[in-house]
Amino acid sequence: MKAKKIVSLMLTVSVLGSLCACKEKPTSSNEPTETKEPAPTTSKETTVETTEETVETKATTESRPVVEVNDESEDPIVIYGYDESFKALMKTYLPDTAYEFVLLPEDEYFKKLDQAMKSEEKTPDLFMCDKEHLQDYSYSNKSLDIRELGFTAKDIEDQFVYTYEAAQDADGAVKALSYSLAPSSILYNRALAYQAFGSDDPNDVLRHLESWDNILEAAQDINLNSEGRVKLLGSISDIRDTFWASHTGKWIKDGKVVIDKDFNKYFHLEEVLMAESLTFGAEYGSQEWADYLKNNESMMFFGSLLRAKDVIGYVPGHEEIATEGENGTHSVTDETKTDGQKDGKTSETSGSGETSETLPPPEVTGWAILPAPEASYDGGVWLMAASTCDKRATAATILRTLTMEESTMEKMALEGIFVNSQTVMKKCAADPFFISDFLGGQNPYAVLVPVAERIKVSVDTEESTYAFREIETLLQAYLSGEIATMDEVKTQFTVGLQELFGLT
Repeated sequence: MKAKKIVSLMLTVSVLGSLCACKEKPTSSNEPTETKEPAPTTSKETTVETTEETVETKATTESRPVVEVNDESEDPIVIYGYDESFKALMKTYLPDTAYEFVLLPEDEYFKKLDQAMKSEEKTPDLFMCDKEHLQDYSYSNKSLDIRELGFTAKDIEDQFVYTYEAAQDADGAVKALSYSLAPSSILYNRALAYQAFGSDDPNDVLRHLESWDNILEAAQDINLNSEGRVKLLGSISDIRDTFWASHTGKWIKDGKVVIDKDFNKYFHLEEVLMAESLTFGAEYGSQEWADYLKNNESMMFFGSLLRAKDVIGYVPGHEEIATEGENGTHSVTDETKTDGQKDGKTSETSGSGETSETLPPPEVTGWAILPAPEASYDGGVWLMAASTCDKRATAATILRTLTMEESTMEKMALEGIFVNSQTVMKKCAADPFFISDFLGGQNPYAVLVPVAERIKVSVDTEESTYAFREIETLLQAYLSGEIATMDEVKTQFTVGLQELFGLT
C-alpha cells in the first residue's frame, strides 16, 4: 500500500499520535457497576434511520416490514458485561451516550445475567456474550433479532460472515454482532523451529505444519531428536478445536448416523499423540501447559492473538520510528527487516536445510505466526440486545458504532482489536505499519484475515454440539482403555446419537 493511501485510510500521523497519547486506560474497580450520565443523546422520541432491506441469513430470506426503533425509557441504557475494557470503548467512541455498565466476574457472569433478566429492576438492555455461550443465547428468547433494532442485510455485509452466522437461531435470525474477533492460527517458537527444521522462516516452517499429517510427523521428529526434552505440543487436546472447526459434514443424514473420514482421522491423531508420548500431557490452557511454552519446551500452539497475549505476552505491532520529514516529525515503519532476518542478520542453513550447529544463531528468538490446517476461532466478544431492552435506538447506535462505522473501527484496530470489518482488516493486512516486533517483523493480519474469511459455521448446530461432546467422551474412554476397539467406539457413537435424536 502506498504511503498516501496509508495516510488517508488509517488517519494522519498527527491524529494517530494524539490518539495514542491521549487515550486513557480503563481504571480498575471493585464496584460491580458504573453509571455514566452525561446529557443523553437519545430519548424515547429518538429513532434510527433504516432502509427497506431485510437481513438475509443462511436459514431464511423472508422479508419483514422495516422496524422503527425507539427508546422507550429516558434512563441510561443498562449494559451487562465481563470485560472492563468495554468502558474504555464507550468513553472513546460513544462519549455522549448515557449508560450504566454492570461489570460481573467472568465465572459468575452468565448465571447472574440470567437472574437479572428475570428481575424487575436493572434488567439488561445490552449484554456481552462469548463464543461458548453464543448459541445458547441465540437460540433462546432472551435476545432480540437485529432486525428488531432496525438493521438490514446491507448493514452487516462488510462483517466477517462467520461472526453473524454463529449468532443465528434455528430460523436464521441474527441475534448478536461481534466487535472483537479472535481468528486462530499457529504461533511457534522461532528458536525451537530452527532447531527442528533448520530455519525459523515462516515460509520454511509452514511446509512442516501445513497439514495434520505434517504436524504428526513433526511431533514425532521433534520428540525423537530432542530425546523427549522438547515437544511440538503441550497437550493432546491442542488440536481438538482447530481440527473440528471446518467440519461441514452432516452427522445425521436420511435418518442415519454418519461416521466420516474426519472421525477416523481425529481418533488416529489423538491415539498416536498419546501412545508415543508426543506431548507433555498437560491440561490444555492450564498454567502448566502455558509454562511449557514459556520455558522453550513446547514449540507451538493453536490460538488467536488474544490467547497469545495471555499465554506468551504477545504485544500488538504498529511500532513507530520517528523521522524528520518535510512537515516535521512523522512515523514510518522499518521495512528493511523480513521474516527470518533480525537486526541485519539472517539465519544461515545449508543447501539441505540442516544447520551446521545444534543451536540456532543468537539472533533467532521470539515467535512467529502461520495459518493452521483449518480455519478456526477461539473466542471473540459479541453484543446482544436483551428481550427486556427498552433502549433499542441507543442499543442500535452502540452496535452500529462498534461494528459498522469504518472510521471507528480503524481507530479500534490501532489499539490492537481485530475488528469486524473486512475492509478495515484488509487495510491492516496490507499496511506495513502493522508489523510486529514480537513476531519478528511479521504482520499478523496478513495471516489472520484470510483465516477469518474462511471460517465456517456448522449448519446443524444442535447435532454438531451433541456429536462433538459424544466424541470427546468416547475419546477419553478409548485412550484410557475403557473402550477396547475403534469398532466399539463407532458403535457407541451411533447408538448414542440414535437415542438422543430418536432415530431407529
